[in-house]
Amino acid sequence: MNLHPFCLPLALTLLVGTGCSKKPAPRNESEKHESGHEEGEPGGSRIPLEGIRGLRLMDVPEPRQEGRWVPGEAIGDEAAQALLSSPVKGIVSQLLTAPGQLRKEGVTLAIIQSPELAHLKAQWIGAKARLNRTQADLAREERLFQAGAGARRDLDSARSEADTVKAEEEAARLGLEAVGLKPGDAGASFALKAPANGSVVAWKVQRGQGVEAGQELGGFQAAQAAVVRLELAQPGPVGWNPGVESEVRQANGRTWKARLEGIPFTLTTDTRRLSYRLRFVGGPLPIPGTSVEVKVPMEKGVYLPQAALQQMEGRWGVFVVEKETAGFRPVKRGTEVKDEVLVLEGLKPGETVVAEGAYLLKAYQQKRTQPEGEEGGHGH
Repeated sequence: MNLHPFCLPLALTLLVGTGCSKKPAPRNESEKHESGHEEGEPGGSRIPLEGIRGLRLMDVPEPRQEGRWVPGEAIGDEAAQALLSSPVKGIVSQLLTAPGQLRKEGVTLAIIQSPELAHLKAQWIGAKARLNRTQADLAREERLFQAGAGARRDLDSARSEADTVKAEEEAARLGLEAVGLKPGDAGASFALKAPANGSVVAWKVQRGQGVEAGQELGGFQAAQAAVVRLELAQPGPVGWNPGVESEVRQANGRTWKARLEGIPFTLTTDTRRLSYRLRFVGGPLPIPGTSVEVKVPMEKGVYLPQAALQQMEGRWGVFVVEKETAGFRPVKRGTEVKDEVLVLEGLKPGETVVAEGAYLLKAYQQKRTQPEGEEGGHGH
């Protein structure tokens, strides 16, 4: 066909204009998988699995409802903790136990050399001596008065003196008892003793250090743990309500019952998890710091490896495999326990999902859905 010379520039313009036109919409299902978006799937397009290495597939198991054993720690109750302090001013001469060592109630933990205590003891000894003397004088005046050889004035004076000295002796005795000592046991040093069977948590003083009256020397923990503490990732188990009893076990086979105290509403500052507390029911109880496991009830659902779940466009999901291709499907994520995640909704038993290597498909999907301008366009 011969073109008129006037039509030639127009034909060239049409050819150039159509050279960068958009790709026609897919006309069949295979083209849709290659370039389109499927409804309900972020990113939409399915990914052919041929040539992608590092993937492991698995069939979705049947949903199950059971408790899972979660690591925890037996800790002492705050009510079973005590502050160790010195009731008198002095110098720490000895620390007789190391933190964590079990000690019986009444065992000496530390020695405080105290001039103040020696002064209190001296005051009591002096008052006691004066009291003995005035009581002897009073007894002599009473005998003389009864025999008619003494005056009432002398008897009344002796009684008044004895009452005054007795009050002084009582004040000195109370001064010693106020620091936890009997007058006969007091000396120039104060023995800090264990308030119960347990151990020192930590010392806040050193040997040779001077201390004031009432100063905290350290912390003390009773020998039995009353509480179990464990942490779970968000969201916590549904239906695990305060008062529900759970099983607790130790590696050596010992078991206990523990009752959930409450539901946490905030995350821990370090691990960003939910911290649960359960109180032991009955005894004998383990010592604080014992590693235990708690049986936590879970919702009914499917358990998948953590690596199977990926987050795309703010939604958690898995890559479901069909006909050698994989597509991202959002699911309802439940509690994370050890190396598994509970999936509550979105999957059916028998479906095939990518169990390992799903992150490769996520990266591939994100790269395919990037705007062309980010890849450099056509280079015009």
